[in-house]
Amino acid sequence: MTPLFFGTATRRLFGIYEPAHKAGRLPRAAVLCHPWGQEYLRAHRSMCRLARMLAALGWDTLRFDYYGTGDSAGDFIETSLEGWEKDIEWAIEEARATSGVNRVALIGLRLGANLAASVAARQSKEVEALILWDPVVRGSEFLNEVHALEATISRAPPLERASDVGGGHEMLGFALTASMAAEIGSLDLISIIERLPARTLTLVSQPTASDDKLVSALARRRDNPLSVERVSDLPPWLDDRFIGVGAIPVDALQRIAQWLS
Repeated sequence: MTPLFFGTATRRLFGIYEPAHKAGRLPRAAVLCHPWGQEYLRAHRSMCRLARMLAALGWDTLRFDYYGTGDSAGDFIETSLEGWEKDIEWAIEEARATSGVNRVALIGLRLGANLAASVAARQSKEVEALILWDPVVRGSEFLNEVHALEATISRAPPLERASDVGGGHEMLGFALTASMAAEIGSLDLISIIERLPARTLTLVSQPTASDDKLVSALARRRDNPLSVERVSDLPPWLDDRFIGVGAIPVDALQRIAQWLS
């Protein structure tokens, strides 16, 4: 495991590079794209476990913090989904340069899946495979979920933020600026289904209201119809009352590793 910084002088990103085990190393690399906010914290252990599993199978992996989050530079009020997609592009370049491969696999969880999908739709030459793990199908539904969860936990409406710090609300201990909320609200995974790589796995453990629409859209792809795989497992981004963080979804992790193998 190698901690590192990459990106640019004005957009410095922190990442963890997990090299493949030497005995079974393959010319393959994967970039892991985290979810946002409280979901990032709860799913962190599962993403670490996935990186180690892939390393044991011969894959080099890179997981990292988006700009304005975690140990990367910047403040959250400076962030945008467009900027985070650029961060994924930088991560792809870093993974390619460090591992020596030409193309990488992108693995995204929740909001990270949407970011990965958008990048993969544009960069087909650099992305050989894409895994959408419980992606956000409709951004408006995601925002409703977050607002409802905040109201349930705090037993009060979300705290409004001042306009001079981006406006919006405090959500589960994280800032959700007005501009970021607008970007998330406009997300529509179905609109880019046709442009996703031919080798795409969509893995769903937590059903949503738009699941049927996603299944239909994937099946209607002109050149390469795809399907949704359902796995009965615990969602890693939800709180586990017994351990305080998200549970490790063993079946989902094993399916991802198997599919990439």
